[in-house]
This record gives sequence, C-alpha cells and structure tokens, in this order.
Amino acid sequence: MIKLNFKKALSGKTKRRWLVFLAVSLPIFIWWWFFSLPKPLFDSPYSLVVETEKGELVGALISEDEQWRFPAPDSLPETFIEALLAFEDKRFYHHPGVDPLAIARALRDNLKEGRVVSGGSTISMQLARMVRQSPNRSLRAKFIETLMALRIEAAYTKEEILQIYAGHAPFGGNVVGLDAASWRYFGQSPDQLSWVEAATLAVLPNSPSLIHFSRNRDLLLKKRNLLLKRLHQEGHFDSLSLSLYTEELLPDRPHPMPNHSPQLIQRLKKTTPGNQHRISSTLDLNLQRKVNHLAAEYHQLMKHNHIQHLAVLVIDVNRNEVLAYIGNVPGADPFSPGNQVDLIKAERSTGSILKPFLYAALLSEGEMMPTALTLDIPTQFGGYSPQNFSLKYDGAIPAHRALARSLNVPAVRMLQSYGTEKFHHLLRRHGFSTADKSTGHYGLSLILGGAEGTLWEIASMYAGMARTINDFPILSARYSSSAYDPPAVQLKKSRKGRLSDHAPLRAGAIWHTLSALTETERPFSEHGWERSRPFEKIAWKTGTSFGFRDAWSVGLTPEYTVAVWVGNASGEGRPGLTGVEAAAPLMFEVFKHLGSEGKWFATPHDDLRPMSICSKSGFKPGPKCREQIEISAPLRGDESPVCPYHQLVHTDLSGEYRVHTGCQNFLKIKTQSHFVLPPAAAQYYAEVNANYRPLPPYRIDCAGSSNRVGTAIDLIYPRHKPSLLIPVELDGNINQVVFEAAHQQPHTTLYWHLNDLYLGSTTEFHQMVVNAPPGQYSLTLVDKYGNRLAQQLEIVQR
Repeated sequence: MIKLNFKKALSGKTKRRWLVFLAVSLPIFIWWWFFSLPKPLFDSPYSLVVETEKGELVGALISEDEQWRFPAPDSLPETFIEALLAFEDKRFYHHPGVDPLAIARALRDNLKEGRVVSGGSTISMQLARMVRQSPNRSLRAKFIETLMALRIEAAYTKEEILQIYAGHAPFGGNVVGLDAASWRYFGQSPDQLSWVEAATLAVLPNSPSLIHFSRNRDLLLKKRNLLLKRLHQEGHFDSLSLSLYTEELLPDRPHPMPNHSPQLIQRLKKTTPGNQHRISSTLDLNLQRKVNHLAAEYHQLMKHNHIQHLAVLVIDVNRNEVLAYIGNVPGADPFSPGNQVDLIKAERSTGSILKPFLYAALLSEGEMMPTALTLDIPTQFGGYSPQNFSLKYDGAIPAHRALARSLNVPAVRMLQSYGTEKFHHLLRRHGFSTADKSTGHYGLSLILGGAEGTLWEIASMYAGMARTINDFPILSARYSSSAYDPPAVQLKKSRKGRLSDHAPLRAGAIWHTLSALTETERPFSEHGWERSRPFEKIAWKTGTSFGFRDAWSVGLTPEYTVAVWVGNASGEGRPGLTGVEAAAPLMFEVFKHLGSEGKWFATPHDDLRPMSICSKSGFKPGPKCREQIEISAPLRGDESPVCPYHQLVHTDLSGEYRVHTGCQNFLKIKTQSHFVLPPAAAQYYAEVNANYRPLPPYRIDCAGSSNRVGTAIDLIYPRHKPSLLIPVELDGNINQVVFEAAHQQPHTTLYWHLNDLYLGSTTEFHQMVVNAPPGQYSLTLVDKYGNRLAQQLEIVQR
C-alpha cells in the first residue's frame, strides 16, 4: 500500500515537471518555429539582369560573389515544373512540406542498400536546406529542415515555393537559379526549354557537385533519360518523341551570357537603386541585334583608315524611348584601348551639329526668314576668321540653303546677329548641359564645335524638335515643357509637362528647319553606300570637329531619331573622318532597318502664315521689291527685316548706263528697281549665279560729278579696323600681307594707297601684296569713277 502511494506521488511529480517543461518549451518552440525563416529567405547578391518589355534578355552582370544568380522568376515554364516534380517531389501539391510516404520509401531503400541512397526530402525541405546553407546532413539537421519546411509551407503558396526554389537552386559551377542555368547551358530563356532541356536542368540541383556537363557526363545523361522515361509514362509525350529525346546529346560547354548592349547595362548599374536587380528596358531587341550587326560590319570598313570606334542611338520620337543603344563597337576586344568607353556619354567637339537650333531660334523670334539671303564672304570678327569647309564662298545664299549645306561663315554671322549669350542659354534650356562654361569661353566658335556635347544629349534635343511638331496638333497648338526631356531607357510612366502657348523653338520654325535639312545631299562612296540610299524623307545634319577628330550624323523622321558618332576614343584625327563620309552612311543604313511608315511631319498651319517675300532676296519685301512670291512663313515672319538689297537706279533709256539729272535730261531718264548686293558679296555671288546683273556703270560724262564715296568698293581683307598679326620667319624676315577688295564692276581698275604711298593698281582680281613694318596705317582704294574707300588698320609683328 505504501509502495503504491509512492508510485502515485512520483507519477504526479513527473506530470508536473512535464507540464512545466511543456509550459516553458512550447512557447519557445512556437516562437522559434514562427521566426525560424529569415527575411528575406536569401540575402545573397544577385546579378543585374536587363530585359526588354517582352522579357527578352538584353544582358546581365555577374553578382558581387562571382555567381550567375538571377532574381527569382515571376513564373516557371510548365515543362520544368513537370520535370522537377516528377524527379524530386511527385506529391508536392498534396503534402504540407513533409511527405511521410517519401520518408518511408527512403528508409526502406537505405536499409536495403546498407547506405544512404535516398533522403526522402521534399522540395520544401530542400529549400529549407538552401536557406540554412548548411552542408550538414545529420538527423538533427534533417529534423530542423523538416520543421522549417512546415514553416515555409505555412508562409508561402505552392507556386511561390517553386519559384523561390527555381531561383536559388544550384546548377553547378557558378550558376544559381533556373534563369541563369537556362541561358548558360542552352543559350535561351526558360520559357523556350524543350522537354529534354527541362529534364536536364531538373536533375542538376540534386547533386550539382557530383554531376555536371564537365564531369560524370554519363551519369548525368543516365539520370536525364530515366526522368524522360518517367515523363513519358505520365503521358507528357509519345514513344516516338521519347526515342528522339533520349538520343539528344548534352551541351559540350556553357554558352556566353547574352550581352547585346554592354555600355547600357553598365549605365543602368550606376543609375539603378541597389535593391533593383531585374530591369525592364525600352530596347527593341530585334532592332538592337540588327544595329549591332550593322555597326560591327561598318567598323570593318572604318578601321582600314585607323578609325576604331563608333556609337549609335535610336530613339522612338513619340514615346521618347531608346530602342537601340550601341555605346561602342559591338564585339570588339574589351582589352583594346577605348573599347570599354561608353561613347554615347562621352563629351566630344560638336562641329556643326548645333546649327539647326540657331536657325530655328532665329525663325521663331522673327529675326530672319528661311528664304532670306545671308552673306557668305570672307569674314573676320576681331581675331576670329571662320571659313567654310570647302574654302569657297557663295557671296550670298538663302538661309535654308546655308543650313542644308552647313556653311560656316553664314552660321557665324547668324550667331553674331542672334547673340552668343542668348544662344548659349537656349542650348542649356533644351538639355545641352555640357556647355557649362561662360559664354565668353566659347565666343562665336560655339556654333562650329567650340563646345563639347554628348551623343545622348544631342540626339535628345533633335528628338525634342520632332516631338514638338508631332504634339503640336494633339496639344491644340500648344507646347509641352517635357518635349525635350531625356529619352527613357527603363520602362516607366512618362512625365506630363506643363502646357504653354509659347516656346523658344516654335513648331513652324522647326518645321522649316527640318524641311531645310531634307535638302542636304546624301553621301556616296566607293563602299557601295549609294545602294542603301533610302527613298523616305529624312531630315538630317552632320558635324565634323576641328582636326577631323569627330564625325556626327543625326537623322529625323516623325517616328524615329537616329544619331551616330564615329571617331577614335583617344581623340586622334584621321583624313576623311567627316560627318558626311564617316557617320552619315551608317545612319542611313540604320534607317533602312527601322520599318518606318515613310510619313513626313504634318504642316503646323496654326504656327505658319501666308506671306509675300522678295523673289530675289527672300526678305520681307520693301517698296522697291517689284517681284514677289508667297510662302508659308513662320508666324513671326512679319517682324523680320525688310529687303536691303533693292535700290532705285536711274539709267538712260537703253538701260546700259547710269545717269543723273546733272548729265542727262530728266525726260530721258528711266528709273527702275535693281537687285544690288554689297561689292564683296556680289563678286562671289556672280561666280555661282550666272543670272546676276551688277549695277550698270555710270556713263563717262556722268561719273565725275556723282560725288560718291565708298558705295561701289568693299574691302574683303582686312575689315573692321583690325590689328593684323604678321608672323616672323625663322630667318627674321617679316611675312607679307595680302589685301583683298571687291568692286561692283569687277573689271573696273582700283588704285591702292597705303598712307601716302601709291602701291599700284588691280583689274578684275583685286589683291595687293604688301611688305610693311609694324605700325598704324591708312589703306585707301579709289576707282576711275572717283569712288573711294578708306580703312584704318594696325600691323603687329608676332
């Protein structure tokens, strides 16, 4: 009896201990179980993955720990899911994370073999082992993984578990996750995997250190084929397919990771937040491949002239998105100098590429008509003397033709008229951020390459002009402040700008500008680029930097902007490295592959007005302009200057000689309007315009009494009271200086005087060579009619 009571007491004490133990340990266990999963499950660094909107892989960067580890996918291909479940966990959808039947089977097989041949782990348990990152395979480790698997099943859906597993499973070597494995081993995205490829990848994570494409290939092949037979038995494909599938060979070696735009990927790495590893870009992968091929092929031509580098940017005008980004020569040796530079972002001398913005600004503000003659003669501004690329002059040329031909002297004269500081501000306002120095630093050379720009910003500015015209009717003849926003390279919602009735560059002015740029003669060369000449209408502009270091070409249609730079990253110049010869052919080849609809910009009627102009000068007509034509002028065209080149001329009745009432009866005088250019301009203008008629000469008896001073003579060099710097030769001799003048009557004789010294006379070609020591001088020219011109100048020895 006593013994029985003792047993009862002991039993009661044990129960209390167990209750205490459970009361303490159960909350601890629940707490551990609830917080057993880290957040996030994996803290490993990921590769940066860049895709297109369609999910196509543009390229990727290896992770910080040198692994190809893509972020977990949003979805998995059905072939891989079926293969994985058939191989690893066929009751995956019917257990809570632990499969008792699989554990029982594993115990039976292990006891039968006398060693561990099967672990009975479910996919959730394998995922738990990956989360723990522990190589320990003991019973204690298996127990912990079992508990974690149950927790995983409670925290995630079955689909999420599969996605996390596929994103972090090891596939051998430095390949982690299905996405990376699919690209490395089969060179394609997971959704393109065949049954054979899916089965191969399904068996790899089971023991990636034991079987791989580079070792134990026979064992890998055996496991794959056994899985294919199992899939056949489950009814996924027929016997004929099975026989074909089992005959397929394993890949020999890993594929290189796609890298269609390496410079863009590096750019995105620098601008993307560190927690974003999968980026949807705006690229059109099919177009990117085509342009890569064109650029690589074109580089083969250019390198014969030791031109080593190029860059191409293609922008969708209306969406303001980058469609192709070639920052350097595709496939070039990455260890060669300059091949890793992103030349789309590189600052280079702009050459003439900014001229259209000056032209559009002048038209927008009513300072010039597109048809107005602008002087094209040798010109000097202080110590700055711009020259045309051809070293020839037209005397005077319509502004739109000067732009189309990219003449330098008219452009500099336009800039002087518009104002350098004003133009500098306009460029900055429209996205030209690299012009970050003071206006005085650039001076008038700003329009001829005095500033450096990037292909990125220049292409963006041109695309902004095209977008302004496209949006003008959509926005009810208004302008958006976002028109010149930089193009997007990542998919995102575009910014809606504020609307305004005014803009520095107006739609009508831009329309005239782009129309002028269609008149540019397209390039032809021995390489056969003439065969690529497209028939669609393209507005395009080129630029060439001083010393033939940079070649630019930008083309516009209502749909696309294509910008090309060609040169050497080192800045080395090469003969023939010009915009027309080196950059434009590639630009036109790219346009051929864009599939454009061939439409042209709609005429912005609300920003144009019908207006009469002088048929000879292209200016707003004055009272002396008898011949006029009507054009669609920019809205502020009526504010432009009146024609300065028509004057009333009195001649005899034959019209052969000029006369005046001092030598001719007024009844026998005929008065008519005459188109008269300044002498310096007339000289060059007559050489390219055979129909130009200079003023008739004065009749001999009328010349002496006309009392005219400087009306018929113009000094070409020097002009505007300059200081002439004369270099001294090595032998100490001072170089000669060559004075040049023009006369309204080219065949007229001019008499030259320097101070009181008579230098000589010239006829037709009015040039005078002078040897003069440093000092102040007065140069005087007189013609046989008494016309005279005097110019003060200083000769300085350098």
